[in-house]
Amino acid sequence: MRRPVGRTVVLLAAAAAALLFTGSPAAAHVLLARAQPNGDGSTTLTFTFDHGCGESPTTELIVSLPAGATPPTRTAQPTGWKATTEPDRVTWTGPGLAAGAEAAFALTTRLTGTIGQPLRFPTVQRCANAEAYEWTDPQPGDEHPAPSLIATAAVLAPVPASARAATAPASGTGGAASLPQALGALAAFVVTATAAAAFATRRNRPLPAPPPAGGP
Repeated sequence: MRRPVGRTVVLLAAAAAALLFTGSPAAAHVLLARAQPNGDGSTTLTFTFDHGCGESPTTELIVSLPAGATPPTRTAQPTGWKATTEPDRVTWTGPGLAAGAEAAFALTTRLTGTIGQPLRFPTVQRCANAEAYEWTDPQPGDEHPAPSLIATAAVLAPVPASARAATAPASGTGGAASLPQALGALAAFVVTATAAAAFATRRNRPLPAPPPAGGP
């Protein structure tokens, strides 16, 4: 019995797709896996990965903070690792994490920005063989995307009252004039109107008649 051509094409396409996905390694990145608000304006960010540089284990992870973030206050890391904090980054170092071993690193900071704004955390991953990955590309679909999140009201620190007051219009400006301003404007109007009336009166005053010709 002759097999229908259409069915044969479908089977061949399915086999090719199976080979393609079986032979292609899964995309591996350093990811921002969780952003947990702590209720005090701070947020704990957890970064994860499960790969090294090929077969070489990871020995260092450096995560940089976006503009407006406060210096980290707390960190968490795998057993045997230690964290060094700076105002704009955290560096973790420790014994090698083998490729395939999932690891999590966390830091706590206060994030500022606007709702809907992408917040990126450029990251460098170094390995025992002196190779490194720089996860710094700006877009998620890039080859080496930086870990990122979209800012929400939950993860952003509240704006201090002092900052809100600094941007609010001062009393007596941006609206109706204050009483001193109104009185000053009225006085200026009166002076201007009086000067204009005096000038108009002088212009409209008749000129004196010339003396008669052949006078005494």
